[in-house]
Amino acid sequence: MSLQRLEEALPTLLGIKAEVPRRIDWRFITEETGLVLPPDFVDLAEAYPPFTLDDFLGLHIPRPGEEGYFVSGVRGLLTNLGDLRDSGMSHGYVPFPESGGLVPWGDSIDGDVFYWRTNGGDPQGWTVLVSGHNDDWCEFEMGVTEYLAGLVSGTVPPDGLPPDFPGATPVVEAD
Repeated sequence: MSLQRLEEALPTLLGIKAEVPRRIDWRFITEETGLVLPPDFVDLAEAYPPFTLDDFLGLHIPRPGEEGYFVSGVRGLLTNLGDLRDSGMSHGYVPFPESGGLVPWGDSIDGDVFYWRTNGGDPQGWTVLVSGHNDDWCEFEMGVTEYLAGLVSGTVPPDGLPPDFPGATPVVEAD
């Protein structure tokens, strides 16, 4: 349902939708990261390639056959968050696999990082956390597709992001 809501809020997304499921090796990703990713993200990734929203927000979506690059990217961003934590600059947030740890799912051209906050074991209950490049840390009690649909439709404020993001008619580009 969340993917459908995103597609309704962002109809230009349909222009890059795969005709058939992309067949990402989720088992490999789970074995390598210890993560079962949220179902709304899995649905999004099976339907869409990595893309950028309004030349600003890029989603980290695995490519079939290149799941190792996805895992490597996640590990790199987790290391960066660990360094921030060790320097006392993460506002108490910690990287996965620590309890309640963060997992990256996107970033922006300004250096903002978008995370899931792994609240407990059920990935369906993970929330979105935005680490803004101005040291804003904003949490949203929703999943990725609901967050993106809300940003685009204007029902979710762009807290931690530029106030004019996204634009009135957001552009979607496949990466």
